[in-house]
Amino acid sequence: MSENNEKIEWIKWDDKYKIGYKRIDDQHKELVNIINGLYNCIGYSSSEDKKLKDAFKNALKKTVDYVSYHFSYEEKIMTAIKYKKRIEHSAAHREFTQTIYDYVQSYENGSLEAVHNLVKYLRDWLLNHVLISDKEFVMEVIETLKELSKQNNNE
Repeated sequence: MSENNEKIEWIKWDDKYKIGYKRIDDQHKELVNIINGLYNCIGYSSSEDKKLKDAFKNALKKTVDYVSYHFSYEEKIMTAIKYKKRIEHSAAHREFTQTIYDYVQSYENGSLEAVHNLVKYLRDWLLNHVLISDKEFVMEVIETLKELSKQNNNE
């Protein structure tokens, strides 16, 4: 955080990131908030003050845990609708998770640069993934739901 404890909105949510599925949009907004929180704690990552260092580690854990929850949620939907690119999309999630793990390991091994690279990677990956892969995925979800609705109305 800055010296006057002002929180910085590093990633600003914009409607262009909406993908049209409220629950996932809400989760993406929460991820943006969580990543902003982690960004605001970066300075604490090297602090000698245990409370500050713990605040950073808690923000990091919250980020990792929420990403895991979000990916699990998306993948359950993919499986339910038999999403045609489920394997590729899930593989991208696994690759992302491994990269995050590698950054966290580097940090725990003493690399403060890893913290900055991690936060930048989170931002860039999230926004690109939302704008491309998740929009494509949700278009298929919406189409599948429309088809199911038509089938149910015809019965």
